[in-house]
Amino acid sequence: MGGLHNIFISHRHQDDALVAALKELISSPRCRLRDFSVIAPLALGALADEQIMAVLAPRIARAGKVLVIVHPKTRFHRWVDWEIEHARIYRSKRIIGVWAPGASGCDLPAPLDRHAHAVVEWNAQEVVAALEGRDNWPRSARP
Repeated sequence: MGGLHNIFISHRHQDDALVAALKELISSPRCRLRDFSVIAPLALGALADEQIMAVLAPRIARAGKVLVIVHPKTRFHRWVDWEIEHARIYRSKRIIGVWAPGASGCDLPAPLDRHAHAVVEWNAQEVVAALEGRDNWPRSARP
């Protein structure tokens, strides 16, 4: 039996389908997931910023790892930035960037560039290794 990982997947809501795809990619007997992510059924768009933060903050707090789905439009997404910055206040929380399919090597959101423990390809072995503690930065990303 593998480890249980409490995760929060930071993403743009236009990428909700990638959240499901990422969980499917890495879920296995070796890598069991408890997901605290926010997806479309929890429509946050109509809420005030403080209300959104009140929904996101405890979910991030419960997660031991924060995965960030990265593609070019993620770079300037204010809620992805906020989620990363909020996650970093928990010193033991791992922050892991995962390049979306076809987006490998694109620019990272600035908070991810500063605080990530790993940035990996859309590959089950790489993502699971990062979840399990391997710090990994490809040559194209800055350590």
